[in-house]
Amino acid sequence: MSISYIRHKGKKIMFCDYSQCKTQEETIHVLDLAREEYLKSDEHFLVLNDFTGGVVSNEFMEKAKQYGNELFDARTPKTASIGISGMKKVFISTYNLFVKNKLMIFNSKQEALDFLVE
Repeated sequence: MSISYIRHKGKKIMFCDYSQCKTQEETIHVLDLAREEYLKSDEHFLVLNDFTGGVVSNEFMEKAKQYGNELFDARTPKTASIGISGMKKVFISTYNLFVKNKLMIFNSKQEALDFLVE
């Protein structure tokens, strides 16, 4: 559960790893770390979220919508997510209703990375 960066085809991608988050507090912590990355720079970010096995809650989604409207939308040209199934799909669909920059869902990390850099 962390924020790191991946280089793919010459582009820098922020990797938000929620896969080890077992509680809503851990998931929100990673979201807060992503927000901090935005706040400490003026750059625009391509973002890959990995929710495989991670916990997503209503509280997390509310905070994600808030950050999306306040900060993420204006500086994120593309966002891709992996590990989305079941109830997480409902949360993502709801999130996409409230933000400009929609989260695209992919079955593999490679597909998501290729989408982000095309």
